[in-house]
Amino acid sequence: MFSAIYESDVAQLMTLGRTIYSQDDNKLAALLCLDHTFRNMDRQTPITGSERQILNRTRALCEYAELVQLVLSVLEPWTKENIQKLFSFTVHSGDRVCLRRGTYLHGFFERSRRQDLLNQDSMIEVRFFYNLYRNSLQQRLRERLDAYCNTSLSVRVFDPCEAFAFARCDRTECQRQHNLDHAWFDRRLQFHMFQISILDSLRALTGSVGPRQYRFDLFLFERMSSLTLYSEASG
Repeated sequence: MFSAIYESDVAQLMTLGRTIYSQDDNKLAALLCLDHTFRNMDRQTPITGSERQILNRTRALCEYAELVQLVLSVLEPWTKENIQKLFSFTVHSGDRVCLRRGTYLHGFFERSRRQDLLNQDSMIEVRFFYNLYRNSLQQRLRERLDAYCNTSLSVRVFDPCEAFAFARCDRTECQRQHNLDHAWFDRRLQFHMFQISILDSLRALTGSVGPRQYRFDLFLFERMSSLTLYSEASG
């Protein structure tokens, strides 16, 4: 795992994260792998690959969201040894938490204070640490889910090819589907269900629907409506 993190082997990290997640024996290790998998994802990162690759990556993002929400639900994270190790902080007498320099929480604390603290650890009270812990994880997850909502609008690999029905499609350049069978329907439906799950997670974090999320919501409504009509027509 640490070798894959050091080498930024995204494919290996996603495989490890999903394998550990499915085994249910070390959720925090799965979270670490998937966090590094989506480390560089932003609104400019395209979603590319085959149907299977896109489905696997989207499923992994849903699992990542679930794992982040799991650690967010911990009421007293500073008392959990495994969370202390994951985020590399220590608890000291007087209800104080030490954020080690170079760690994610230290960097978030530094940005929130708008101070240069890179050369020293930071000591904060537990009551401030709890808010810092929750706010940092919520922001991290929100940014990645928001980026996915934006970029997934351009995914066309699951779409039917209208030109093919009129024998006007050059298959060598076409990225859309020609064989509209039940297997295609299931893959497309699965992809949209993952999108709905991601949108629900994003809503839970923000408590509202922003302009990009509203656009994404309309997009899903249109796609799910067309799938319902196809399902009814095909039986």
